[in-house]
Amino acid sequence: MKPFVSQHKVRFAHCDPAGIAYYPRLLEICDMAIEDWTESVLGVPRRVLHLELNLALPTVDLQATFSTPARLGERLTASISIGDVGNTSVALAMEISCEEDARFSVRYRQVLMSMAEARSIPWPQEWRQRLLSGFAEEAPE
Repeated sequence: MKPFVSQHKVRFAHCDPAGIAYYPRLLEICDMAIEDWTESVLGVPRRVLHLELNLALPTVDLQATFSTPARLGERLTASISIGDVGNTSVALAMEISCEEDARFSVRYRQVLMSMAEARSIPWPQEWRQRLLSGFAEEAPE
């Protein structure tokens, strides 16, 4: 399966005075990439997911490894691969690089959740098929 790819620029608001990105801000960039991934792979924008379908995809497990600092002005490429697909969850692996040089990686487990009932629910069949097939297009820049 081809990974989903999106690009994000490290901005001044992401950095300390030395121009090095804070890790919490880098995780915000990762969340932006997952938001793009959700629309591309599941075919549902987050606005529709949350406000119309009353569903959410909270992260229930996250592991990050930082190898090289990300710096002000760099254009980061986030590459997201789908791991195992459970009845209600999906494992995602994200590799973040700048011009082919690794910056950090993050492993996620996200769960489809009914916001009204505050509990996990099974994937709709169409979404499950899209996850299993790895359907995705590159995000627009």
